[in-house]
Amino acid sequence: MLVAIEGIDGAGKTHIAQKLALKLSERGYNARYLNKSDIVFGDDFADSRLGLLRQIIWPEKGEPKQDLLGTHFYLFLLASWFSAVGKILRREQSSGRRVTVMDGSHYRVVAKAHCRARIDLSQLFGLFAQAAEPDLVVLLEIDPHVSWHRRTAFKETEIGRWDGYRGDPREAYCAYQSTIQQSLRHMARERGWVVIPQDETTRDTDIVECILHHVANATSRERGQSNQDFLVERAETVSR
Repeated sequence: MLVAIEGIDGAGKTHIAQKLALKLSERGYNARYLNKSDIVFGDDFADSRLGLLRQIIWPEKGEPKQDLLGTHFYLFLLASWFSAVGKILRREQSSGRRVTVMDGSHYRVVAKAHCRARIDLSQLFGLFAQAAEPDLVVLLEIDPHVSWHRRTAFKETEIGRWDGYRGDPREAYCAYQSTIQQSLRHMARERGWVVIPQDETTRDTDIVECILHHVANATSRERGQSNQDFLVERAETVSR
């Protein structure tokens, strides 16, 4: 089972994903947290390609104030990266039951590309056809004015500089992230995601407990479907 924690930059995706994976393990699940930018195949050639791609997408020296290469340049690189993530996760799923919790997925990439370049959503999702499709997506909603105070620094892309947002960094961040969050809300409605609103008083423990409830329901349905498939297969075998 793959659980993706989505939201705008500063929504707390990584913190909640790590805490959720820990709580799942404490409750007996075979669970782990997966950093989507830190994957390996265990093959020298494949991992060397991933290392080069990682450095292009997430450079150690940070980002410039403007993007001269354009939306499609990074979009295709990210599509390649998430196809590799999907391949690894599908290979792991075939080897046994596990709950993988990931902080974010390709959905936020799609939302940002749609808002920045007005690329049709169906075209964008087509580019990410080989990405892993989460079994459960949780959208952490938050007012950007609240999330701004959660971190001490934001990257140029997170402030919206590459999308033409100028002026005061805080106001630019809030305006840009509001647009991204609106796109994510649309996806949540269309795809039936779990949406958890946050404010200054929301406790991370309450968020994790809420997600645990949804994971338990999803895994129960999964076990029920597996048992049903087994019974149908057995009945067909007996009838033959």
